[in-house]
Amino acid sequence: MSTKQEGMEQPIEEHEQAARSFMASHAQIVWSFSADGTVDDAPLWRAYTGQGEEEVRGLGWLEAVHPDDRERMMYTWRDALVTLRACETSYRLRRSDGSYGTFAVRAVPLFEQDGRVREWMGVSTDITAHQRLEDELRASEERFRLTFEQAAVGIAHVGFDGRWLLVNPKLCDIVGYAQEELLVQTLHAVLMPDDLSTAFTDAQRLITGEQQTYARELRFRRKDGVLVWVNLTVTLVRNQAGWPLYFLAIAEDVTARKQAEQQRQLNQLKDQFILHMNHELRTPLTSLLGSLDLLRMQQGRLDAASQAQFLETAISSCGELLQLVNSVLDALTITEQMIPPQGEEIAVASLVRDVLEHLDPGEEQVDRLSLDIPDRLTVWANEQLLRQVLRNLLSNAFKYCSKPAPVVVSAVQIDQDEREAHFAPSVCIGVQDAGPGIPPEELPLLFQQFTRLKRDLSGQAGGSGLGLYISKRFVEAMGGRIWVESPGINRQGSRFCVLLPGRPSSPGTTGA
Repeated sequence: MSTKQEGMEQPIEEHEQAARSFMASHAQIVWSFSADGTVDDAPLWRAYTGQGEEEVRGLGWLEAVHPDDRERMMYTWRDALVTLRACETSYRLRRSDGSYGTFAVRAVPLFEQDGRVREWMGVSTDITAHQRLEDELRASEERFRLTFEQAAVGIAHVGFDGRWLLVNPKLCDIVGYAQEELLVQTLHAVLMPDDLSTAFTDAQRLITGEQQTYARELRFRRKDGVLVWVNLTVTLVRNQAGWPLYFLAIAEDVTARKQAEQQRQLNQLKDQFILHMNHELRTPLTSLLGSLDLLRMQQGRLDAASQAQFLETAISSCGELLQLVNSVLDALTITEQMIPPQGEEIAVASLVRDVLEHLDPGEEQVDRLSLDIPDRLTVWANEQLLRQVLRNLLSNAFKYCSKPAPVVVSAVQIDQDEREAHFAPSVCIGVQDAGPGIPPEELPLLFQQFTRLKRDLSGQAGGSGLGLYISKRFVEAMGGRIWVESPGINRQGSRFCVLLPGRPSSPGTTGA
């Protein structure tokens, strides 16, 4: 080989290497075949596949096509040669480094003027990256489908109008509807009415961006009417531009857990009831039986003053028993949804004095009571229920406020707000004592059933632990609210407040 030839071979090799690098990076191959579908030469094809000129001749180019794709490729190619129609297909093509890329292929025939095929022109475009994305997307969609359909929790896409857009089988099981039945309904149709306002408020906060997600325990009504508790977690799905698309809701059936919790609470209440009643009933019963037994044993030997003292003790013990029994009976009559009682206009000061008179006819409590109530101030309430509330609050105030410290009962008219627009200005009744106060950590416990504070359990003060619970339910049934204020400091006491509506506004009295 001459020096000149050696000098030419190096640039040729460099040119082929550059061509292969170009094809590897751009990967679009333009080629032409003869009319019968054979190849004389295909430089770009050779640059990509690494085949030699002799290797691609005839149908040799097929050796670079993946073995699993060759039969399909040849069938498509032969069909195009027979029908003389353009063909489109795809196959995997071996690169010069031995790896394979996926190509989309399109070939069209070029005709002579007499209609004969002169040659075929084609282009093969590397779609490996696109195919990989499609495969990943397909796999991701399959994983989502399997997760969606086989999830152990209910999953749904919900529109802004509450319509179910997409529901999985588990959600259908939870609410007892077939998929086609559920898709023609709305989330609001299966949600309990009492929970609707909460759901609407939370959804609005998601839309405005105040929160990203929320989770609440709500109640669904099944198709058969049975209530189920679900832990509902909701997220707002947005597009890349931030526009809201739909709500993603995940519902977990927690009915069994809620029932277990309720049963546990009932057991705790039962245990508390037995514990409290065991102590509270024994004390007056023991006193009653002791007094009566002494009267029986000392019959005829006691003077009139001693007999009167023993009878007074027995009567007082009977009164304590009656009060305990009445508290229990009142608690038993309270239901989850109390029917609003019949209301009437009541003079507050007059009712407080009457309650005090029947609470204890003795003069000591009357002297300790300080009233700060306008004589004409009235509330709209049920007299029987309000009387019971005041009796409970006054009894507690005198019990915990040592003599001679006063108990102050005040009442003041306050301006109405939008929530009580149909009522006259509300009235706030306060009962203030100068007792030991209530520790801040115990304030939230006060209005629960059978609640006794630590000072009660360790002290001499008796009670059923039901008085404040009953008072709360009675006040709420009358459309009011009750709360307590206490710094928790001895001798600064506590102030119990009852907010009740004034008399209802008469229709047609708001003229100009």
